[in-house]
Amino acid sequence: MRINTNVSAINSQRMLGKSSAALARSVARLSSGFRINRAADDAAGLGIANSLRGTIRGLEQASRNAEQANSLLQVAEGGAMQVEAILERMKQLATQSASDNVNDSDRTLIQAEFAELQSEITRIVDTTKFLGNTLLNGSLGNQIDSANSTLAGGSATITGALADTYTVAHDAANELLSITNAAGTLSQSVDISGTSGINSFNFTAFDITVETDGSFASGTSSVNGDVVVTGGNTSFLVSVSGDPAGQDAVAFGSLDLTLATLGIDGDSLSTKAQAVTSIGTIDTAIGTVSTAFGTIGAAQNRIEFAAANTDVALENFLAAESVIRDADMAAEVSELTKNQILQQAGTAMLAQANALPQTVLALLQ
Repeated sequence: MRINTNVSAINSQRMLGKSSAALARSVARLSSGFRINRAADDAAGLGIANSLRGTIRGLEQASRNAEQANSLLQVAEGGAMQVEAILERMKQLATQSASDNVNDSDRTLIQAEFAELQSEITRIVDTTKFLGNTLLNGSLGNQIDSANSTLAGGSATITGALADTYTVAHDAANELLSITNAAGTLSQSVDISGTSGINSFNFTAFDITVETDGSFASGTSSVNGDVVVTGGNTSFLVSVSGDPAGQDAVAFGSLDLTLATLGIDGDSLSTKAQAVTSIGTIDTAIGTVSTAFGTIGAAQNRIEFAAANTDVALENFLAAESVIRDADMAAEVSELTKNQILQQAGTAMLAQANALPQTVLALLQ
């Protein structure tokens, strides 16, 4: 018998260590609900689960994108409904003015209301916005054509500028910055005297912001050139298949319900002849609004289907990740019970193994 090396105790201690480690893993899995709590638990599985989780996060945001896109379209639809209601009233006024049962004095009163309704359409179009984006003036989805914009000494951003070419220029003293549209019918100036370096100057008439660079100094340097804004589609990212510029996005054309596009900006009901002409142009305008409703409705329906598909994909990806990452609680409870028994038995056997060398004392008696 040997007492310097207690092989039985060493073996019992090793087995007790293994059961204690297994018990700790079971406790960790049951407390976290995850089968994989560290890379050593399943390195390959963790890599796959993380890849799935990235896709899941993208799908969750894509689903929210679809919800917000539908909200945007609902706001646009609400504004278009009011424009439609105003056009119906305009049609009523035009029909009244085109009849000889009213005189010129009556037509003057009719024209006063008609002009107010024209102004109200313009107000609705200009103020129907979603997160700063104007929805009904044809600017939604427009962007700066950087290849054809030649703005020197700075850069530009837009939030809702109409598709056009805008000229940026200075006065002689380089202290007044102005933007003018291509037709020369609209211009706005901003005082930049005493400014230098990086600055932002907002031109609210165009929804364009001009940003000067670090070398700019008013009075000595200038920002000039053209800002070319091109029309484009409005797109919403509703999937994450890897084609964000293509199949992952739902796009629709811009909505333009301005007086000029409706064709009623020059209409008047002051005379019978003008009223007769206005009846036809108002009918055309109503048709334009109906087309806008068609665009909005088609986009809403497509987005709803896209959102439903995204939600189904999200559910399936969550299930796939769960198979890899989540713990089977029933199996882990059984494993915990086994490891607890093994730990208790190992502790008892270690105590017995430690007591074995004491039998040597009997030889000394």
